Amino acid sequence: MVSLSSANWQQACLLLLVALLTISMCFDLLQRRIPNVLVVITLAAGLALQLVNTGETTKGGIFTAEPGALGLWLSLAGALTGLVLFLPMWIFRALGAGDVKLMAAVGAFAGPAATVNLALCVLLAGGVLALARLLLFPGGALARHNLATMLGQLRPGSAGTAFDARTQTVWRMPYAVAIAGGVAFYAYWTLSGRGPFIQFW
Repeated sequence: MVSLSSANWQQACLLLLVALLTISMCFDLLQRRIPNVLVVITLAAGLALQLVNTGETTKGGIFTAEPGALGLWLSLAGALTGLVLFLPMWIFRALGAGDVKLMAAVGAFAGPAATVNLALCVLLAGGVLALARLLLFPGGALARHNLATMLGQLRPGSAGTAFDARTQTVWRMPYAVAIAGGVAFYAYWTLSGRGPFIQFW
């Protein structure tokens, strides 16, 4: 089994995650899709890194001042957490399947507790990105109309033409940017000495 100090392990995890998310952003910005092979590589890397022996008793994951590998089961639980949290957004046609799968792969790096906190940051980053789109970029008026239509469909008994955000949107948001932004913010937040937003134990 490969052995690293906890500090070196944490640095390797963060650098690899940054590299993989940067590549994901490039694909999403240029092609509006995230290749499945890239998601699989990210998932496999996250699972593998959680099996590295850091020679420490701490098992806090990568987003903590006391880093340590979580092990296979917590890594898998993190992937499942990311999938479950973002799957409803795909079901309601707010996100593409690639975005959901990428968040699950990120969960393998983070573990379940950190993934819940990451999800909050990713959603915040997505909201900022969407707001910037509505206010600053061409097509904002049509985007605002689409948003009003989509929200109107949520009212009980609402009638009218259904709106599919994945096919009728004026501009499909590259959500890999929001995922990367949320991860970057949470890494900065926790590694500068602050605790998680939601503390589970």
